[in-house]
Amino acid sequence: MRTIFLLVATIAIAACSKSEAPPQAVQEVVAPALTAGDREALRSLDQNIAKAWLEQGSEAQSRALLSLFAPDAVVYPCTGGAPLSGTEALRAFWFPEGDPPTRVEYFERRATDIEGSRALGAITGRSERAFTYRGARTVREDHYIIHARPDADGHWKIERMMWSDQPAL
Repeated sequence: MRTIFLLVATIAIAACSKSEAPPQAVQEVVAPALTAGDREALRSLDQNIAKAWLEQGSEAQSRALLSLFAPDAVVYPCTGGAPLSGTEALRAFWFPEGDPPTRVEYFERRATDIEGSRALGAITGRSERAFTYRGARTVREDHYIIHARPDADGHWKIERMMWSDQPAL
């Protein structure tokens, strides 16, 4: 009986003891490079931002614009305010309830770089736009950067975006 007790105790102690396993080597994962199709899809995603704003009426603009973002996207507004997280926060920022629609006269976007991998794409560029909001016409230009990832269906969606904003000269 004592032998069984010692055997069980030894097994229990061994099971509870932390064994020192050799450290595992860090494996670097290299995602495949962007394909020509990925680059074109990212360029199209960028251009669709302008197309969304050119829609007539807040509802059409909102539907078109927010469809370009991942549900958990984060946007860092040029106003310097806190980051906006999720499409509902983006809707409230760009399309406040009760506000009149923004009428966009023109919106031109020029991607200067599209780079990344099949897992993460980055778009940088410049844009110019003219719009009327609450009766005031504004002309702006900016630099922007977008990070996008493909969703479960393989469609590129914006996951992070930030831009500068200044009056056009």
